[in-house]
Amino acid sequence: MTYKELKEYVANNKKAKAIEWKKEIAIHGHCKPFTDKEYKQNKDLIFTGKKSHTNKIASTKLWQTY
Repeated sequence: MTYKELKEYVANNKKAKAIEWKKEIAIHGHCKPFTDKEYKQNKDLIFTGKKSHTNKIASTKLWQTY
């Protein structure tokens, strides 16, 4: 696949997804934030940020030690 074909492929995918999203918005409408009542009902499902945090040690200066 050449660069030109890749650009066309990406552009066509964007157009296709835009058409799908317009259909979904026509059916369901735009997304709106939860009201206070809905938030209280669904607060067990709503979470922000990471619930589990892992530290990964990766040294980028490993090559300098040899």
